Amino acid sequence: MPEGPEVECVRRSLKSIIGKKIQRIHLTELSQKYRKYQNRQTQFDQFSGHQITNIERIGKFLIFKFGKREVILNHLGMSGNWLLLIKKNQILPSHSKVSIEFETLPNVVFYDTRNFGQFKIYEDYNSVLQHQPIRKMGIDGLLATFPIDEFLLRINKRNYANREIGSVLLDQKLVAGIGNIYKSESLALANINPTRLVITLTDEERCKLGFAISKTLHKAVESMGSTFSSFRTPDGGEGSAQNWHQVYGKKDKKCNNCGSKIRRVVQDKRSTFYCPECQL
Repeated sequence: MPEGPEVECVRRSLKSIIGKKIQRIHLTELSQKYRKYQNRQTQFDQFSGHQITNIERIGKFLIFKFGKREVILNHLGMSGNWLLLIKKNQILPSHSKVSIEFETLPNVVFYDTRNFGQFKIYEDYNSVLQHQPIRKMGIDGLLATFPIDEFLLRINKRNYANREIGSVLLDQKLVAGIGNIYKSESLALANINPTRLVITLTDEERCKLGFAISKTLHKAVESMGSTFSSFRTPDGGEGSAQNWHQVYGKKDKKCNNCGSKIRRVVQDKRSTFYCPECQL
């Protein structure tokens, strides 16, 4: 699943369509096989003739704004992404669900292989903010200055105390934008074992973890995200963050720091990777 840094990279790559006037938002024939898109074309026709005024990111969500009250909430899901179409009559990728056609190229298309993505109209921006996953969202891990005091307040909550930190970091109510990859990498940078209970972490370790999260997520954005198989930016570029990963996906490989074998552990049905010698 694309994590916060990948979604931010997608947002930045879509900046070229901001200010462009929409001819049509088209739901593809394939999209009509899925209930969430069925018979919705008329609703999307209302955006014809309007400009995209901004694309915001909140956590792992993108919000498309127009010159009208209504907004569109987009979530990439497990495998969704956008592609810039730079040629007229360019062949759409398989599993295309939504295309946005403008008066001038490039156009864009949202494709979603596993169909967990979302492209939904809300009556206004405030309605989006009341969408439950957004309303309950925690700290944005990509803030320019990481709010360490707020992080300490949140991680000190009683409901986290007796849970493993590797599991807790996936809770978007703590820090939004962290998934399997950057959970493992943040813990590796902070030298914290993912199986530790939160209650055992010292204040110093909690501070170190907060700053490690911020550093890891920002570094991932600078690297244009992590590309293993499917993730690409809308202009077709691959990310390079995987080139500096210390532990993620490296089970049984040697740790770059100490030479010990990287281990994999399953936490809440999700994989976490760590060095048993460096992460205590």
